[in-house]
Amino acid sequence: MLNFSNSWYRSACGLLLAAALLASAGIYAQGIPPGTSHSVTLAWQAPSPAGGSGTISGYNVYRSPASAATYAKMNTAVNAGLTFTDSSVSAGSSYNYCVTTVDSLGEESVCSAPATANVPSNPNAPGAPVVTVR
Repeated sequence: MLNFSNSWYRSACGLLLAAALLASAGIYAQGIPPGTSHSVTLAWQAPSPAGGSGTISGYNVYRSPASAATYAKMNTAVNAGLTFTDSSVSAGSSYNYCVTTVDSLGEESVCSAPATANVPSNPNAPGAPVVTVR
């Protein structure tokens, strides 16, 4: 007959029982999800080619936090298309964007009129779950 008065033996049995219960319930741990990722897509119309110093090569896109007056260039190379997607925005933030035209001589126009994007906040997390063990 087994003697269950040995504390080491009881601890080992308890750990094995807990492991078996977790395995049978399909419970596992995962990392904390980061929340919903957001992006802002801009679209604009090409300007009239009249009055420029060369043909249009593309566009530069600039962004500023809505609370600031300084803009930072978002693209690393001249954007040839008429759209741009900014995937580096933060939930709950507002940004101002403007676009410039770059011609074949590398000359850049002044910034377009600004457009504002208000990125939605992620929803609030629910309360902590209640665990019931039976």
